[in-house]
Amino acid sequence: MVIWKLRQGADRRIRSGHPWIFSNELSTSPKGIGQGAFVELQDYRGQFLARGYGNPHSLIAFRAVSFDVNDRNPLGFEALVKKILSSWRLRRETGFRGSFRLCFGESDFLPGLILDYYLVEQNGIKGQVFAAQFVTAGLDLALKNSEDFFKLLSKWAKEQGLSEYDWEQTAVVIRNDVNIRKLEGLEVVSPLTLKLISGMDLHQIDILLNSSSDEGIVRMRCDLAEGQKTGFFLDQTQNIFQAVQIFRNWARSHPELKGQVIKILDLCCYVGHWATQISRALKAEGFDVEVHLVDVSNSALVFAKMNAEREGATAVVHKIDVLEGLDCFQSRTFDIIIADPPAFIKSKKDIPTGTHAYMKMNSQAFRLIKKNRFVVSCSCSGLLEESEFKEAVRKAIQRNGWQARNLTRGGHAADHPTILQFPEGFYLKMVTHYTD
Repeated sequence: MVIWKLRQGADRRIRSGHPWIFSNELSTSPKGIGQGAFVELQDYRGQFLARGYGNPHSLIAFRAVSFDVNDRNPLGFEALVKKILSSWRLRRETGFRGSFRLCFGESDFLPGLILDYYLVEQNGIKGQVFAAQFVTAGLDLALKNSEDFFKLLSKWAKEQGLSEYDWEQTAVVIRNDVNIRKLEGLEVVSPLTLKLISGMDLHQIDILLNSSSDEGIVRMRCDLAEGQKTGFFLDQTQNIFQAVQIFRNWARSHPELKGQVIKILDLCCYVGHWATQISRALKAEGFDVEVHLVDVSNSALVFAKMNAEREGATAVVHKIDVLEGLDCFQSRTFDIIIADPPAFIKSKKDIPTGTHAYMKMNSQAFRLIKKNRFVVSCSCSGLLEESEFKEAVRKAIQRNGWQARNLTRGGHAADHPTILQFPEGFYLKMVTHYTD
């Protein structure tokens, strides 16, 4: 086993539970080991600190997987499966009945692993899909024989009552097509369907999600084989729940609006999760709903239209880049606007232009909203501080001459947990405003 030691005084952060060590904090150069090799980390006196994996080609030279001196093989299949099952139980205990993020990297104590879990149904066939990204060298190496790993995970999950599906009813998709792998010296590769469920087409599959407005399940059609991220964006669960509760209560307090059409604009809609959940809630209150779905992807818009219409909305699609303008819409047109773009900020050098992009997009939103209605503004750029995001939204409000009150602020749901000793894990921001 490789042993790395820290420079004197460089152990404070990792002793607090932060899982990263940078190369300049090591007492000697990390060169000379393979990418992702198993490493024990010690302080300058030789005292045990953690075990995990190293990468001499990354600025983050070491990532901790275990702080337990007695945990001798934290990267073995059985140890990894036990950690994931612990995360699975937490999701169940916090109310997730449908699809959810099963492992959120460092925040679930497995740096480098993003694992989404989808309950799926097609042509009367039900099953489960694991969609995984290995974004660091250590996890890429540890899970090299992925099929055996997922076979063990599905077996133990069923035995422990976390899943009702066996291996035959399980599909596995590996999504190592993300550019962040380049920072680890890893190859960016095409999506790989490691295992299929007989009779299912993952390119157009229904996933099952918790409804945000009742105890039921919402079906969303999407592409789990090659769609964006792992086929769906699961991180907005809590924010959708918060906003939908506000919209539903508002609708109940305005029975005089029944018979009128509630108009929703969903910007950067992807497959229409926001619009679909809101439509379900408002239709249940007896309102007619018209949703306008905006995205640059034709295939996403096809799914978005289908998903919203399933919940009773009239859906209109618009293939538009929101940053190029929304002049096709008249001002003061919509009752609810969702501004939930992809991350505009990928690196520190993007912060100025990305922050301006958030202000520009929200300026478009507040130009199109009616008086006494709602704009939901979101950011998934981890490098954008919440205060800077709020300032961009404030400028957008001011530019359009509104007085607007912030009704709620959101963030991560329980399937995207965070740990206080790892502030880098906090990336999601949401604010909902009411225009006066």
